[in-house]
Amino acid sequence: MFQSYGIHGPLLGPVTGLVIDVVLLALAFWMLASPDMRKATNVLTFITLVTSISLLRVLMVPLPNIQPVTIAALIIGAQLGARRGIAFAVLVSMTSNFIIGDGIWTLYQAIGWSTVAVIGSASKIVINGKLNLNKTYVYAIICAFLFDFIVSLSIIGTVSFNEFIIYLLNGIPYDLLHAVGNLTIAAWFGNWFNDSIANFQSMEEIEQTVVDGYVTRT
Repeated sequence: MFQSYGIHGPLLGPVTGLVIDVVLLALAFWMLASPDMRKATNVLTFITLVTSISLLRVLMVPLPNIQPVTIAALIIGAQLGARRGIAFAVLVSMTSNFIIGDGIWTLYQAIGWSTVAVIGSASKIVINGKLNLNKTYVYAIICAFLFDFIVSLSIIGTVSFNEFIIYLLNGIPYDLLHAVGNLTIAAWFGNWFNDSIANFQSMEEIEQTVVDGYVTRT
């Protein structure tokens, strides 16, 4: 939506920017602070997810408001849960914006995609490891508008209420592009991406089964 109005929110000083980055990193690592994430294979898999989606977002910057992170956060939340979904959202926002451009919007993007991940965790779009594309399409549209609205809140305090409403109205075409992009990404890559991270989830289930069996025998 930023492209529609040319506003990115208030400028941050170096200290404020550093504080926000530290808080976001602390949140991401806290969300990842679970026993299963101590496994090297799980950590490497998660790093690969963050890196690949961040790179994809950077490469797709020339496309107006096409956000591959939204569908990724939705499916990761559904497959891996809210905690890892939030960690993914925060780390992708910070990593990609390190290249694209950092600012107050990074905080709001992290909040927006974290919200999408939480919605994904409660959406039941993944049942027995399989992605329900029809339900995913519905959530893809909703999350496009929701994410854009959350990020738009970053300009509050720099514009009047009337200017904010105009900003939202001018952003509708970009919201629609986000929604269409989500639908396209979900249709083309949704099942493949879901199956790719399903291996991550099943690996943890196998490990937990082994641990539970060992504890029961001893």
